[in-house]
Amino acid sequence: MNKKATKRFGWLVCALLLAFIVGCEPVGGLNLNDMLTKQLDVTHQEQSLTLELKVDVNEELLALEDEETTRGVDLFRSVKVEIAQAKTDEKGSQWLTGTLTTSKGSLPFTLHSDSRTIRIDVEGAKRPFVLSLAELEETLGAGFGSTGELQQALAESVRGLVKSVAGYFVQGLPNPPSITVDRTNETIHGETVGLSKVHAELDGEQLGQLIPVYLENLIGDIDGMTEVVANVLRWISELPPELKEIFGADEIVGPETDIDLFAESLVETALYPGLLEIKEDLDSFRESEEWAAIFDKGIKLKTDLYVDESLYVRKSNFEAIIVPAAFAEETSPVRSVTISASGENWNVNGAVDIPAVEVPRNALTIQELDSFDPYRVVGLFETDSVLYDLLKNDFQIDDQSFQLSSEWGIPFYLDEEGTAFVPLRETLGEFNIRPSLEIPADGQLEIRFYDRPTGKSIVFRKDSDQATVNGEAVKLTHPLVNDMNITYVAADDLFGLLGAEYSVVDLEEYGEMIMQVARDL
Repeated sequence: MNKKATKRFGWLVCALLLAFIVGCEPVGGLNLNDMLTKQLDVTHQEQSLTLELKVDVNEELLALEDEETTRGVDLFRSVKVEIAQAKTDEKGSQWLTGTLTTSKGSLPFTLHSDSRTIRIDVEGAKRPFVLSLAELEETLGAGFGSTGELQQALAESVRGLVKSVAGYFVQGLPNPPSITVDRTNETIHGETVGLSKVHAELDGEQLGQLIPVYLENLIGDIDGMTEVVANVLRWISELPPELKEIFGADEIVGPETDIDLFAESLVETALYPGLLEIKEDLDSFRESEEWAAIFDKGIKLKTDLYVDESLYVRKSNFEAIIVPAAFAEETSPVRSVTISASGENWNVNGAVDIPAVEVPRNALTIQELDSFDPYRVVGLFETDSVLYDLLKNDFQIDDQSFQLSSEWGIPFYLDEEGTAFVPLRETLGEFNIRPSLEIPADGQLEIRFYDRPTGKSIVFRKDSDQATVNGEAVKLTHPLVNDMNITYVAADDLFGLLGAEYSVVDLEEYGEMIMQVARDL
């Protein structure tokens, strides 16, 4: 499904989430049902947005954790995403610039997309990242990421479907206990606008009380339910032939199908009985301790929506403070969670101009990135950048570790003197190194490989202790050994050249030894 169609569904989900908080019954002369569904008419606009997550942890429990866990928790105690400006045009092209902030610092980024390409620029990255939608379509199959008339037809079709079914799901939502509507003036993108401010609050317990009421409203509107099903079936039947084939629509609705009769049958035999079963299960669940724990009074939800005369949401503030009783227990790793969001919308359905995406010659495609090992991924960023620090020092994605067994796979072994020998090709593979074989004029087989992290070009020779590192002769402590067509090298020699460390653990009860290998890059 294309970006525009997906965006319509995203707005529907957002509208329903807002509806759970602000309800749909008219308040202060404002029809909240019309206001929520009106947002589905937005095809393009400009906006700003801030999202923030704060987590207060149990410090006593955290003190018992290891350094890696503590570092991860500290990193995400507070996370903020600020979109300074985002805009979408009527063709579905998008452009946004923003900043991701964690305890490690701020990470500015820009995203730009059109009907062909998505480009992402991140501060500290040596190259921009690009994704070709044509290649994505080829990977996922026809219809995904498609462009042209088919894309536009599907976008408009989905838009019509969403608008036709949204009313049923929205209008049944009850209002929360605390909701007010007042007139106010607000500055949005430098312009003073007269707005209706919808303020609503509820706690977790009240939210739990609204859910069964909402379900009862859905069950009680059988005509609305039937209309929704009929609209969906009719939408499927009217899909373009290419999309019908992709979605298998002909198996659902055939040319001779009586859609209204089919919809009534589905509601009568499946949907309505199914909702009754859900209601019965819900009524039972409401009596349980789990329900009380989920819908706790300690969960506080608050929102402010600023609506213009056209019923478009022009400004919003949302806050969720989550402090249920369970968080007070000694074993709870979290004490509280605060989620907040705020944003402004302007130039709603106005003229928005977004140029085509420029793809520089050094752009990194997602396909190329997929072939990079972790060490090369870290190398894509400047050493003084936030992302480099995160990837290398906090996540340590470029570090390597693995195990070899003396019993399974292609095993390592210890000789009579206790020297460990490892299978060369298989061990190099664990380091993401691919060796090559060459036979020079003197006839002695050479095993050549290049280790990118250390910058070493290494040549081993079969049955020999003579090696070459970056063109200079090096004598190994032990010659290479060939056993059953498998080349072995002394662990001290190989890991010494690659900057890795190893240890051998003897699992006597299993009759096995395990070699643990690690390399800190």
